[in-house]
Amino acid sequence: MSTVIRIPEPIFIRLQALAKPFVDTPASVIGRLLDFYEAHTGTQASSSTHAHTPTGVPNNLLQLDPDNPIDLHHTRVIEARFGDTAVSNWNKLVYVAHRFAGAKTGSVEELCGVSISNIARGRRTDSGFHYFPDIDISIQNVDANAAWRNTLHLARKLDIPVRVVFEWRNKDRAANPGKKGVLEWKPKQKRAGLNI
Repeated sequence: MSTVIRIPEPIFIRLQALAKPFVDTPASVIGRLLDFYEAHTGTQASSSTHAHTPTGVPNNLLQLDPDNPIDLHHTRVIEARFGDTAVSNWNKLVYVAHRFAGAKTGSVEELCGVSISNIARGRRTDSGFHYFPDIDISIQNVDANAAWRNTLHLARKLDIPVRVVFEWRNKDRAANPGKKGVLEWKPKQKRAGLNI
């Protein structure tokens, strides 16, 4: 059920300034503001299910269960964020998650123990590995399904929100050719350290 509300012009202009063009609606911007408020005050609206459900997802996006998404093969990332860091594709999302985890764990050995990705210490460039000198590890590139699974795993360990808006390519083997979807997970509350 939807409720119609009237928003004064000055507030609507402020909402527009926070909106992502072609993605956000007024409701999705308000939802993000509420999420931010709740996360920073420790409060939560009684009817909210925001721990695992995106707030204000535009109608043209399929909202997927983060724990059991449908097939993500033949998808491309439209926009993605791990915490406050924006990324442009599935494998960069995995890298950013590992960079955050590496900063939290403090050692490559601990990072290897926390990650479910195929990673190696130091430089490795065979078998689809890509070297990231800033964290001195190599991560094996994966398909979109594994990238989401591996990223979600670290997001939960770190209590860091992750959100991906993506599009299935117009291919016969794609689960939903030409359609867009969103995967999102948010921690229930901020906690320090790793959830190991």
